Parts: sequence; C-alpha cells; structure tokens
Amino acid sequence: MSSCYGKNIQISIFGQCHSPAIGVVIDGLPAGFAPDMEKLSAFLERRAPGRNALSTPRQETDKVEIVSGMADGRFCGAPFAALIYNHNVHSSDYHNIKETPRPGHADFSAFVKYHG
Repeated sequence: MSSCYGKNIQISIFGQCHSPAIGVVIDGLPAGFAPDMEKLSAFLERRAPGRNALSTPRQETDKVEIVSGMADGRFCGAPFAALIYNHNVHSSDYHNIKETPRPGHADFSAFVKYHG
C-alpha cells in the first residue's frame, strides 16, 4: 500500500492508531515560508479523538513534534518531518472485535483490498 502522494510537493504518511506514533514527511515545501502554527494546532484540535460523542473515547493530545525541515519558525528547504505520539494505546481493547469492520474506519475496504 502506498502512503506517498504528490509530484511537486511529496507527502508520505506513516503509523497506525496503536503504534507509538504517527507521522508525516513533506518534501518540496518552499524555504523561507513561515506556516501559521496556531492555525495548525486549531485544526488538529478539531479532529482530535475523544472530542465528541461520535468519536473514539480515547484521549490524545495530538501535540506535533517537528523533527526536521524547520529553523526559526520557517521551512528551511530540507524535508519537513513531524510526529504525533500516541499515548493512550490499548490494543488489547480491540481484541474481541478485530474481525469486525467498524463504522467510520477503513477496516472493511482494507480487508477487501489487501486481503486481511
């Protein structure tokens, strides 16, 4: 399964909800650009788990750790890499339903496409 997208700006995503972290590497961002980190934080807060009755009850901070690609608040031309650590990971909670597709998840389509 490919998790790399784009031509001019290439994005690669990785990780699973029960892995130690999820992350992204973005290549091709313009050096010198200063992204609005407050807007990014507000966006992440909107989609964070445990914030409404329809989402997972897991609580995660979704705090971004930038590991490369920025200097002094600006993109520096190197590939941008960021991690979000999963802190509330309890894979055993899902053991009884691991064969059951869950609404709102890619379980069924991934099972069909990747044969399990």
